Amino acid sequence: MELDSLKDIWKNLDEEDLQPGRDVPILSMLQKRSQSTIARLKRNLNRELIAVLIIYSLTIWYIVTYQRLYSELAVLLALVGGAFLFYYYRKNKLLKQMQCVACEVRSNLKQQLVTLEKYVRFYFIAGTVLTPLAYFAAGVIILFHEVTPSLSDLPVEAQTSVSNMPIASTVSNHRFFVLFVSIGVVLTVGSYFLNRWLINKMYGQHIEKLKDLLYQMEDEG
Repeated sequence: MELDSLKDIWKNLDEEDLQPGRDVPILSMLQKRSQSTIARLKRNLNRELIAVLIIYSLTIWYIVTYQRLYSELAVLLALVGGAFLFYYYRKNKLLKQMQCVACEVRSNLKQQLVTLEKYVRFYFIAGTVLTPLAYFAAGVIILFHEVTPSLSDLPVEAQTSVSNMPIASTVSNHRFFVLFVSIGVVLTVGSYFLNRWLINKMYGQHIEKLKDLLYQMEDEG
């Protein structure tokens, strides 16, 4: 094991472990290091929860209060937010199990680490796919309210005319659709790279550290 790595592990030891004359096994130090890494994962998850709650709550409140015409957008955001809360619950529960001090680390950490990787991979895929889907769904909702007039407010003759009018003809310029789709493509590609960078920063690099620690534990065991 490298000297720098041992120094980092030593810094994470409790004062009880540093009492004079006490022999601290390398395996015990590795276990404490894994607990510290899992604690960072929990902090990042909680920070993400706070950010989602603030952003989604304010956005839904604004739509319901000032943009009631687009109430479907509030429902869409509520569904996405509810899905994230379920993901948070499952992932937080797993991290608590991984942080169990009374558990035998080597016997549980490997299996739990595989499950954690699946959660993070699913979160990445879902986030990348959900971004363009939510964008196009929001676009359809806005287009429906902005372009299609309310038939109930029109004379009978106008209602018949509008109902027979092709949807494409209600848009003043075909370039609107090109721009809308182009923005969707850019948003999809951008969300892919942004999600990959953000998830790696918040979770991926810590999972790799846990893998390395697990291998070291197995060697020491």
